[in-house]
Amino acid sequence: MTNFKLKIKNAHVYSNLEVRLKSRTMKEQANKEVERMVDKKDLFTEYEWKIEGCEEGGINSFDAKLTDAIVERINEEETDENIFWDGLTAHYDLNVAHILVDTNLETVLKASTREDAITEVKTLCDNPFEGYDWKIENCDEDSITTFDEALKKEIVEIIGKDIEACIVEGA
Repeated sequence: MTNFKLKIKNAHVYSNLEVRLKSRTMKEQANKEVERMVDKKDLFTEYEWKIEGCEEGGINSFDAKLTDAIVERINEEETDENIFWDGLTAHYDLNVAHILVDTNLETVLKASTREDAITEVKTLCDNPFEGYDWKIENCDEDSITTFDEALKKEIVEIIGKDIEACIVEGA
């Protein structure tokens, strides 16, 4: 029996982000490191940002819009509250909550044939969140923080452009 996945490329999803800082000894140094990053607006050079819970990162686009959103979120909150010690790796991590990122989504379909999958996806477009477990592609955890009407509309638009390209065999 063949299983299918519905994959949505380049969707804009609210998610939590994390990055490993270079600071290893004191939280004060980690704070200063984040302040330098924010002041220079140089967040991505030499840093591997990831969507929280994603081993492979999950972020498609590291652009000025993402930089501005992260800087704004860091400035809204106390930097100190977003820095966490990872005792296993002896590093500090910076976590930034609820940021709109460009990523890929996937959900497992119930259909066992391509024809049934196409029919299922057409039906799913009426309410893509009901009865489907959407995840960010290649992420173990539920990394999506908001399922809203804008995301629903975007999923339906992407499917509408090329339904066949969105259905992938071998879930």
